[in-house]
Formats: sequence, C-alpha cells, structure tokens
Amino acid sequence: MSKKLEEYFKNAVVVPGEEAAREGFTEPERAFLEKYLGVEYEAALEAKGLSRPARVETVSGPGVGAQAPGHAATDHRPDLGETARFEAGLRDAQELQLVGFSVAGQDFAVPIELVQEVLRGAAPTKIPAAPPYLAGIMNLRGRVTPLVNLGTILDIGCDACDQGRFVIVCRAAGMRLGLMVEAMAAMHRASADRVEWGIEAQVGVGAQYLIGLLKHDDRLIKIISIDSLFQKVLKS
Repeated sequence: MSKKLEEYFKNAVVVPGEEAAREGFTEPERAFLEKYLGVEYEAALEAKGLSRPARVETVSGPGVGAQAPGHAATDHRPDLGETARFEAGLRDAQELQLVGFSVAGQDFAVPIELVQEVLRGAAPTKIPAAPPYLAGIMNLRGRVTPLVNLGTILDIGCDACDQGRFVIVCRAAGMRLGLMVEAMAAMHRASADRVEWGIEAQVGVGAQYLIGLLKHDDRLIKIISIDSLFQKVLKS
C-alpha cells in the first residue's frame, strides 16, 4: 500500500467498533446463498465453518468512507437500489474521491463512498458450481461476503489476485462484495472535468464493469462500477 493512502487511513478514517451481530440475512444474501448453497444454506455455512466471522487483517479499518476526526461518524454509503443512482450521480459531482489499486499492472479505482474496508490476504471458502471469477465466500464480521477475482471477471489475468493479496470490501445491493486485487495505490481526489464518461468503445473487454476514466498525469485510471459487479454476482 502506498504511503499516501496509509496516511489517509491513519489521519482521516474513523474506525467504529465491531458491528453488532446480524439479525438474519438480507434478501440479496439469501438469494446468493440459495443459488450456490441451496435452500439449506444455513446448515451448509455451518458445515463449511462459516458460521463464525473469519479472522482478518484489516489494512484500512471498517468505515473507509467515515468522517474525519472531530466529526460525527455518519454512514452515507449507498445501499440496496441506491448504488446505481449514486454512480449515475457521479457525473454531476464537482469532485470525486477514489480508492486506487492495480490489477495485472493496470490502474483502477472505486468511489470511496462504496468502500467498507480493505483487507490483507483474505482467503475465501470455495463454493460448488461457482463461476471462475467467484473465488468463494467468507464470513466478514457476521455478513456473507462473496469474493470476486477482478483479474478474471475483467479478463485481464492476475496471479496476485488469485492469492488474495488485498481485498477491497464494498457494500451495496443489500450485501457486501470483496474485490481481490493485486496492490493498493493512492487515494485520488479529482475534479469531475478530469473524468471521461461513456467509455465503452475505448476500453473494450470488461467495459460493462466500468463507469469512467480518470486522467491522472500520464495515466488513465479505470473507475469500476460496483453496481455492475453486484448485478453480475447476484444474477449470473
């Protein structure tokens, strides 16, 4: 992880305490579990050792999008059907804050408002009949969390992603999703005029999972659509 991003997490992130134990599953969680584990998914989770939260090493701490110290730690991250509207609204924003990372040597980013936390070396539990891009699931602080290999779903390959070197945990669509990436980079604070939207013709493969391109120095940073990834995982 870059020094700049570590300093941001240290100085600007309010880390809340452990979340309260969950009270049942959300509808998207139930749909996901029934799809891959069957209607007896609770027994399957118990058999796979997923009834208890996994031990993880947190790089950023829960609540990456929290307020700076001295402010109320109010959670404004989009949830359920709000994610698509949030991403569409980015086009009208004056400024974007993005968490940067790399996959197969390429630069990517996600809006910081959608990031719950960043983990180091999280190992998912394999699930039967899963598509190649779905590495497995884990119990993260009492919530079912599918882990997606971004290198596979974007069709660019990434051996470091297979190893789960870093996992960016995003929350939307009523559940969480872990993005397995190669390395973390800097946080980007950019004015909207530095972002190009409607980029499908420019990027080709994986374009359906991107919402824009950030022009940064001599590089183009691809902005991931978390909503599109959630829709793929929940409906594929």
